[in-house]
Amino acid sequence: MQGDVLWLGLHKTGTTFLQKSLDLSQPALIAAGIAWVSLDEFRRKWTRPLLHDGHDTPPAPADLPPGLRHRLVFDENIPALVQHGLKPRGFYPRAGERARIIADHLRLERPRLVLGLRGFASFVPSLYCETLKSTPFKPFRAFLRQPIEAMSWLPLIDRLLAAFPGSDLLLYRAEDLPGQEARLLSRVTGLPESAFTLLGAPERVGFSQEAVMRLHAMAEAGPVSQAEVHRLVRDLPRGPGRPGFMPWSAGEKALLDAAYARDLAEVKARAARPDGRMIWLDLAVPA
Repeated sequence: MQGDVLWLGLHKTGTTFLQKSLDLSQPALIAAGIAWVSLDEFRRKWTRPLLHDGHDTPPAPADLPPGLRHRLVFDENIPALVQHGLKPRGFYPRAGERARIIADHLRLERPRLVLGLRGFASFVPSLYCETLKSTPFKPFRAFLRQPIEAMSWLPLIDRLLAAFPGSDLLLYRAEDLPGQEARLLSRVTGLPESAFTLLGAPERVGFSQEAVMRLHAMAEAGPVSQAEVHRLVRDLPRGPGRPGFMPWSAGEKALLDAAYARDLAEVKARAARPDGRMIWLDLAVPA
């Protein structure tokens, strides 16, 4: 790794698996001079003190441990908390300024930014379901406060590049990540793929269509408690014979898929420019 790295997520793009794998690979990172702090510790020391309103604990000092040269920072809550990821102004409208606060405190020197993208048709429902785990229940269409015709990753990308004028931005498709995690970690850190110890298959309970429809029906009769949300996702998890939550009509899904394809085409075109600051890592193409 030739410099600092600021990995910004996004939510629901396989970040937990990657972060846990970095935890398991800590000896290799230290040997390479890379300072890595596990997610819970990082949020306790810096994300919450620096970015959460009303947090009365000061952030920890920014000094690197002795012998380490560069810092690898990876927290998808830097751009926004999950419930604030989708706003009427678009995805993560304050991502640039929030990332700048973290980078300035930690004295990151022109960090390389890293971002995993995901198709809107699956990303938005996943973001909604993740939000249900920690916030009062609201129907999906109340959560969806942006016209689907306006959805694009390009404004977020441009905000990040504007906030970090001396940095480049590495982008990849989260849909291509399964089975390519070590390759991505290698590309970000410069270490060989063999240096990484990957997490075993995690057990993550997902929301099924049936569970979310039950919650919507319950909400019509009165408030839905967090306990009821957790009970239903536990009792009716996504799995064989019980598909995940998918709220779109066929026409809406086609519109969202086309918008994502246009974004990817523009990202790849900009990454191909010799004077560009964007780097496209195609995990679907063998190394």
